[in-house]
This record gives sequence, C-alpha cells and structure tokens, in this order.
Amino acid sequence: MNRRYVRKCLLAAVLLSCSLFSGCGCAKEKDPESQQVMEITITPEPTPTPDPMEINPDAVVTNGNMTMVNEYLAGE
Repeated sequence: MNRRYVRKCLLAAVLLSCSLFSGCGCAKEKDPESQQVMEITITPEPTPTPDPMEINPDAVVTNGNMTMVNEYLAGE
C-alpha cells in the first residue's frame, strides 16, 4: 500500500510540475520589431522594348492605339 501511495504522489507531482511549466509563460518577451513581417521590395529594372517594325510580325498585336509585343515569339 505504501508503494502505491508513493507512486501516486510522484505521478501527481510530475503532472503538477508539467502543468505549471506549460502555462507559466517562461518564454522571453519578444520586441515588436522582431515580430513584424519583413517587407521585401523588388525594384524593377527597365528593359529595352524592341521596335515593333523590326521584329517578327506574328509577335506584334495592335489593339486600338496600344501595341503589344510577345517577347517569346519575338525571340524566335
């Protein structure tokens, strides 16, 4: 009977200590600077636009006053 009582007390102590450590908030306080999302900005680089008159006519589409060049078709 004495062993059972000791085991129960030991189990209760272990469970109590686990519950205390899990809910005590022992973690370091983090500054708001490290918790923010890092903003990444990509600076676009200007690319040369081919002259529509000098490339493959299949790569050029004109819609009203807008001319679009398909770079994939222009490279062939």
